[in-house]
Amino acid sequence: MVEHYRSDQPGVSPVPEQIWLVSTSDPSVRRLLFTHERDATVLFSDDEDWLVINDHCLSNESRLLLFRRKGALDYAKVADLTEAAWHYFEHQQPTKALGGFDHSYVEALRWAESDPPSLLLSLDGHLDSGHYTSEWYCLYDVKAGTFNADFAAHNRRTTKLEDK
Repeated sequence: MVEHYRSDQPGVSPVPEQIWLVSTSDPSVRRLLFTHERDATVLFSDDEDWLVINDHCLSNESRLLLFRRKGALDYAKVADLTEAAWHYFEHQQPTKALGGFDHSYVEALRWAESDPPSLLLSLDGHLDSGHYTSEWYCLYDVKAGTFNADFAAHNRRTTKLEDK
């Protein structure tokens, strides 16, 4: 189970918030997973071996942090996928982004597959009316550490229809 708390530190601004993992069988057993300043959400893979944190760290950017389970309530950060996702985006474009975006957000929307575990990501960013992207989607395979935007191949892997 995930619980969110505001840290009570007088004079500290902004007030840090914490994400704790809590045992469902014994709520007194808990572990601090992450501390953040604005807003963050956690998505677990179906088997709970992986989790991803959507960290909305600033008003003009977000980070995407991938963790892998080491033990009960114990997850270790494997990667910050933010720069890699934007690098993949840039290499998929016929025209290169000139200097990137001054507002850039990457977010894991959901776990898209369980074997291999994959994340459906959305990238949004803007600089001005002629330089932006909105809801650009890709997949990230956590075991292979690769991105792709081949949704036709993804859909073929996730569908099985047998003749009756």
